[in-house]
Amino acid sequence: MTRLFPCPYLSTTVELSAEREQHIATNHPGTLPDYLEQLHETLANPDQIRSSERDESALLFSKWFASIRTGRHLVAVVVGEANSSRRWIITAYTARKLAGGQVLWQKN
Repeated sequence: MTRLFPCPYLSTTVELSAEREQHIATNHPGTLPDYLEQLHETLANPDQIRSSERDESALLFSKWFASIRTGRHLVAVVVGEANSSRRWIITAYTARKLAGGQVLWQKN
C-alpha cells in the first residue's frame, strides 16, 4: 500500500511505497511505523529543507521533535523525476543534529 503525504513546499503529495516503508523499518529501526505522524508533520510543515550531498535530485526535509527519544530531528529524503510532479520518499531517519547539504529553506 502506498501512503500519500501532503507537501505544500513542493505543491504536491509525496508517496511512501510499501517497499520504501519496509526499507526504513529495516534500516532505521525505531523510525517507522513508530513516527508515521511525525513524518506527516515533517513534510507538511518542515523546520528546514536542505539539498543532498549524495543525490542532486534529493531534498532533505527535517523537523525537530522533543517527543522522539530524548529529542531528535526526523529527516525525510524526497526525490522526484525531472519534468514531473511525482515525488516519493526514498528513506527517513532520526538524527540528533543535521549535517551536510545546503540549506534551501528555513522556517522563520
